[in-house]
Amino acid sequence: MSGIRKGISKKQHSIRKECHMDILPRAMKKNINLCDAAETKKQNWEDFQECIKGKRLFLFGAGNRLKHFLRNYGKQIHIDGVIDNNPCIQGQTLGTCCDEAWQTEFDALPVYDPNVLMKYPKQNITVLITSAYFSEAMFQQMKEMGIEHCYVLSMMEADKEGKDTDKASDSYLDKYYHHKIEEKKIVMLIGIYGSHARQITKALLRLRTDLDIVWIVDDMRIKAPDGVRLIYAKNQKRYFYEMVTAKIWLFDDIAPLDIKKREGQIYIQVKHWGSITLKAFYLDDKSPVLTKEVAEAIKSDGAQMDYLFSGSEFDEKSCRSGLGFRGESVRVGSSRSDVLFDSEEKKKVLSQFQLKDNVNICLYVPTYRLKNLEPEHEVSLSLKMPQLIKALEDKWGGTWYIFVRVHPCLIFEGEDIFQNKNIIDVSQYADSQELVAASNVLITDYSSIMFEMAYISKPVFLYAPDRKEFINGERKLLIDYDSLPFPIAETNEQLVQNIEVFEHTAYKTGLDSFMDKYGVHEDGHASERAAKFINDIITQS
Repeated sequence: MSGIRKGISKKQHSIRKECHMDILPRAMKKNINLCDAAETKKQNWEDFQECIKGKRLFLFGAGNRLKHFLRNYGKQIHIDGVIDNNPCIQGQTLGTCCDEAWQTEFDALPVYDPNVLMKYPKQNITVLITSAYFSEAMFQQMKEMGIEHCYVLSMMEADKEGKDTDKASDSYLDKYYHHKIEEKKIVMLIGIYGSHARQITKALLRLRTDLDIVWIVDDMRIKAPDGVRLIYAKNQKRYFYEMVTAKIWLFDDIAPLDIKKREGQIYIQVKHWGSITLKAFYLDDKSPVLTKEVAEAIKSDGAQMDYLFSGSEFDEKSCRSGLGFRGESVRVGSSRSDVLFDSEEKKKVLSQFQLKDNVNICLYVPTYRLKNLEPEHEVSLSLKMPQLIKALEDKWGGTWYIFVRVHPCLIFEGEDIFQNKNIIDVSQYADSQELVAASNVLITDYSSIMFEMAYISKPVFLYAPDRKEFINGERKLLIDYDSLPFPIAETNEQLVQNIEVFEHTAYKTGLDSFMDKYGVHEDGHASERAAKFINDIITQS
């Protein structure tokens, strides 16, 4: 896989850390890193204006604070471009990065990857970090790239206005809480496309057409159903407005820390996993990321949640513990899994990869390891693909393809396995549930996607060469690994053997017993039940 993922830079690794949501809630990203670097404490406007003379000026961060800067100062200076770490907006212009044209004269400004700075002599570049969030990490990123002239907007404004940055931010938000709550508005944070929110949205739109459904997204390229408004998460002004005026919050992760639920608003937590999960999360996770501050923020948000859409008593209990949830659990099932019961999904997926309808798919989904968050630690892809394909062909016949879906935090070294035409990288495919629906067999190690496959009784094989290391020191498990109803292998030879002796009737019996034990029974109608519950809230308002 080296041709695709080997050699990722330290800078990219730091971004992976910031975006890692399995360990750290997405909401934490927005608040954990206001710049505190000693070099920025004495920055002021006078020095900045003097420094940009005769130099190329790049603005770092294509968010709401950038727009603030351009509106107030953009006409007074020459700007060579905008840089941003988000690959979803690199190569676009500011006008296309936002949900609306917010300032015509700046719409054409290009958005670049930060590596564009390496094209110019470093002494001739000035970078202004406009982002209020992760400004310290961004400042450090510039230092590592050798950029000497780097300024932080929030620090300069704090100096200019003679007040604390956090207090300024608070006063900035206060004005939004005076707007009226709109009784038919539902705001959804779309952290993982294809998760519960997408299916619930479809079900809501089938019930009624007069709802104002807003998706807050990190990527404006995603396809939303007709009748849904997309708001770019970095368009902070619009983001805040939609949040504080919505009747219902429907989130698949922790709520943004800088926005508090108002009286009259309903907060429904849907999680970004299914009705049962293997690994402990958030408050129950022993990850070093769970600092005292992070734990308190999670508890605070848990206290805000009114309802939890759960799929079982086990699911509810784990959320009360891991999320600090204190509200009412509503047993609707796993909405994200409804797509698994759609017989047309396989054709849809295969057509996207230009494959014939009669081929067989084995989906391979390895889990990240905490150590993979550091660039010096890479993962050797030890699964022998040719051996696996032969075993699948011998067992079930037909033509087999391996779909490999790797976690964003995973980096593999070794040969480029994608030189084999029967092995396809599907890591960028938006909806993992659609991949599960299209697959005949799943291989994973510790990912809870194993249960999604089990909902529809398809074969799941566990390949865990580092089983003892992971279970003893990596992540706390909520379920004993040996009690899982799936064949477990620690070597390629064991995996092949498990495939050879697989017997579906016995497997199905074990699955049914396991799901009965944990009270998980999916039927493809969870999103309908969720939509009815939401509609009842709106109707009664």
